[in-house]
Amino acid sequence: MDKNASNLQAADPKFQPLQIVRIKKADDRTLKEPVPPVPVERSMGMTGVVEMEGKIRLFGPEGDATLEQVYFVRVEGIGPVLAGECWLEDA
Repeated sequence: MDKNASNLQAADPKFQPLQIVRIKKADDRTLKEPVPPVPVERSMGMTGVVEMEGKIRLFGPEGDATLEQVYFVRVEGIGPVLAGECWLEDA
């Protein structure tokens, strides 16, 4: 366990498995937010079902770490899409 691990905390997930969500389209604000949907080019604006949620650790330019809430969303015709919570909205 490293020195930053005890400082990391993340809120409870906003979305639950089997919940229908929409992946937001990018604009100037959202392009700067962490964990954009992957694959980006085909998934924005599409609707899917949350398969699972979890947290990932992101490191900033100075080596500071944060935990971000992420989801795998099953989108028809694409498959699983990894997206940060800020990229999703209730459908």
